[in-house]
Amino acid sequence: MQDKIILGLLLDGDKSSYDIKKNMEMSTGFFYNSSQGSIQPALKKLLQNGHVTFSEEYQGARVKKVYAITKEGEKEFIEWADEEISLEKPRDPALVKIFFSNYVELDRQLEMIEEYLHEIKNVIAIMRRMEQISLEQIKNSEQALENGKIKSRMATLQFGMDYYIFLNEWYEKYLRQLRNDN
Repeated sequence: MQDKIILGLLLDGDKSSYDIKKNMEMSTGFFYNSSQGSIQPALKKLLQNGHVTFSEEYQGARVKKVYAITKEGEKEFIEWADEEISLEKPRDPALVKIFFSNYVELDRQLEMIEEYLHEIKNVIAIMRRMEQISLEQIKNSEQALENGKIKSRMATLQFGMDYYIFLNEWYEKYLRQLRNDN
């Protein structure tokens, strides 16, 4: 999946691996985990398969690789994007911890959930700021294609916000239940 995300981001324009990582953090990173350590192997695979190329840009004494999607890479991405969507089971390490939380002292359980809720609230705040930026882009966009791209990304952003709002509500409810039961 990492390679497909990279190809999709490169369709928006050439990027360094650092730029790819930053783009992921502010987009797909809210619903698909990625790290710099996984980006480099994915780029290597994409290079080997002829799906991307790179050029070197000099910034003073530093050399920066800038990646671009090839026609073959674009074809690969479009074929993947056109495949049916399959349902996958969610993977949520926090729920696994909750499942086994009976082995942890109650005070620590409460503390962990409060910390997790704080993280969730931070993500919601970031996503709300991103939503405002995206809404302004839609308002200022004159090109239909660009507007369509922004709208599809807004839909995934809205899903992410709804997901984190649900998590927030669920964990707050669970926290109240823990406190009331003890």
